[in-house]
Amino acid sequence: MHALLLTILLLPTADPVSEETALVKAWLKVSQKHAEDYVIHPTGDAKAAFTMLPQAVFRHSQPVRGDDIGAVYLWVDADKRPAVIGTTFAYTLQGDTRVVAHEFHSLADRPLTANWRGQQPWTPQKAGLQFRPVPMAPAVAKDPKVRQRQAREVARRFTANTIDHNDRPWALRLVTKPIHEFDLQRPGQVQCGVLFVLCQGTDPELILSVESRKHEGEFQWHYAAGSFTDYAVKLRLDDQEVWSAERQSIGPILSHWIDRASQERLPKND
Repeated sequence: MHALLLTILLLPTADPVSEETALVKAWLKVSQKHAEDYVIHPTGDAKAAFTMLPQAVFRHSQPVRGDDIGAVYLWVDADKRPAVIGTTFAYTLQGDTRVVAHEFHSLADRPLTANWRGQQPWTPQKAGLQFRPVPMAPAVAKDPKVRQRQAREVARRFTANTIDHNDRPWALRLVTKPIHEFDLQRPGQVQCGVLFVLCQGTDPELILSVESRKHEGEFQWHYAAGSFTDYAVKLRLDDQEVWSAERQSIGPILSHWIDRASQERLPKND
């Protein structure tokens, strides 16, 4: 993800920590409002608009890149299956003016249309993720709690790194607590799933989905990955590279999209 920073800014006041907390809280309200103003739905089916979860699924800091303040949000379909992941964040432009930027990645299996404040900035044309069977995975358990544990065990087999614009590698860390879980009472092609992020520090740079999906008549464990960074990224399973994305694989009709939305100042009473 584009850099996102929530660390303390040492302001020249008697109480810098409380001032920084107030600054972060104020910009997080801006972030939340930007996210809430999105309406995202399968292309051609506006009545099936996805539901944004009311709370951010992840907040993070990024001491390496920038001074951003923001959070990560998730939109789900009627079955609570994740359809879109997005972040809205603000970084300093000049003085007390910040650029508010948006970064999104489709997790859906079809083209999408996103509307925001009278605009249509993002229309990914294909499925957001490509799932592949997990080799040497256990048989999918019948018990939902056991299935969730199995998904976590599968995720721990993955490692990843980004490669920055100077060709330097940065190791990513799997956040073992998933940002979302679902289990369908009436499964069709998909039975259940768990969504993870891999981070640089605490900045999500890679999305990892682990799902129980039907293959040759039986449910089997599958995985899919999505880039959430403007760096190149490589994913390994049991130390063997299985997926990668090039730098700047980003665009308004692609699954991954980043753009500046506005320039803003906080209201004086904030």
